[in-house]
Amino acid sequence: MMIEILGISGSPVKGGNTEALLQEALRGVTEDPEIRLKVFCLSELQIAGCSHCNWCLKNQTAEKFCAFSDGMDEIYPALLRSDVILLATPVHIARMSGLLANMLDRMRVFVYGNVHGRKLKDKVGGALIAAYRRHGGLESTLSALNNTFALFHMITAGEGGLALTSIGGEGKLVKGCRHMVLEDKFGVASAKGVVRRAVEIARIIKAGKDALRMA
Repeated sequence: MMIEILGISGSPVKGGNTEALLQEALRGVTEDPEIRLKVFCLSELQIAGCSHCNWCLKNQTAEKFCAFSDGMDEIYPALLRSDVILLATPVHIARMSGLLANMLDRMRVFVYGNVHGRKLKDKVGGALIAAYRRHGGLESTLSALNNTFALFHMITAGEGGLALTSIGGEGKLVKGCRHMVLEDKFGVASAKGVVRRAVEIARIIKAGKDALRMA
């Protein structure tokens, strides 16, 4: 049973802590022959915010999701193909990054779109979050992402992968260490746990739907 995983790094920093957390979380499933991975880094894409023009309510086609044409042109079909969607973000002012927020706003096409509305239903969502300070917004960001999954009628995997990018979340760094997030062993383990649980749930959902079709 093939499981398609889509990972999205929402950090504006290319090759930074958020991307490292996502890649490390995925490392545990890369050797599984029944898993296909696709990763997007929003730092490499241009994505405008949603203008709420309501074009998608009446004008969508199978190929054209949104009135705008930008980096979302690559992401929309990948979202449709995926069984698991992993959203990774740094915490910026007690919330997700602006890049990820723009992307999620543009996913309005999967709520109200005349062709693609509700197409994310029953996909599995997982949140991976990197924060510089312990009480800097991990929980509020996690809540926002989990609420997003609920809006799309997705299934949330685990408690979220929450990792710190300074020692103990106290703002202390190790000189020369590029990816402090990987020093948070508990945080990395929680992120890997989200991926494992997401794959498990996706397999259960696909097996259940196959069984229903054959009943």
